[in-house]
Amino acid sequence: MTTLVPFTQLERSNASEEDAPTALESSWDRADWQRMWLRTQDLDWRTLALVPGDEQTSTLAVAHLIARLAGDRGESIRVADTRALRLNEVEAFLEEARREANRSTRVIFATKSPSGSLAAVPLAQAADCTILCVSPGSTSLAATRITIEEIGRTHFRGSLLVGPSAAPKARR
Repeated sequence: MTTLVPFTQLERSNASEEDAPTALESSWDRADWQRMWLRTQDLDWRTLALVPGDEQTSTLAVAHLIARLAGDRGESIRVADTRALRLNEVEAFLEEARREANRSTRVIFATKSPSGSLAAVPLAQAADCTILCVSPGSTSLAATRITIEEIGRTHFRGSLLVGPSAAPKARR
């Protein structure tokens, strides 16, 4: 397994994940984001699954960032927020994703962790490329191992260090 962005943490903006694409004003000014873009381009994919290693890590902002960087280069990438997708809806979703991919549109699946949604497993297994997203200080090694085991090691093409989805709650 290769590391896509070694020892780099993507910082969260103050914007919500839904606002992430518009909150990234100068996406090409960040060396870590450029490195992430270049490394995803080294992989051969039409569909890419971003799978968090735990329930606290979200992949939606990362998916939007990749799509934004692609758009800046004139490439069309569709972000599919699959976090609420149910297991019985996966096949219909994958059929639509394959149609998009056949029309030369890349599709990124922003999934929940398998511990939060079993739909993440067949989505990751069906994608051309799957990347494990982990949050330093949040994602445990045990949770990472479970995620890799549930999906299957051979499906992963790399990993990405990202910031946690929410700031830790203060303890009183």
